[in-house]
Amino acid sequence: MKTRNAQEINDRYNTVKTDIANLLGFFECELSKDKPVLDWSSIGTLQKVRGDLVSTLAFISGFSEDQINETLEDARIDNQTA
Repeated sequence: MKTRNAQEINDRYNTVKTDIANLLGFFECELSKDKPVLDWSSIGTLQKVRGDLVSTLAFISGFSEDQINETLEDARIDNQTA
């Protein structure tokens, strides 16, 4: 019985992990699309998504949202100087 339960847990974990990877791929596709009209609402939408992603990453990683935001800021600076 324990083996079956452990296998079910493992299967569900892998399913959810695969779903998350696929969702990240969908995000990549959406972000690569050319947007015909950019306005402030487009920026607000992306800022909301970004904030939700930072919160989610903080939740699963154990890092604080501040730490993640600092890392993102450092990455922007590195990309500007590269």
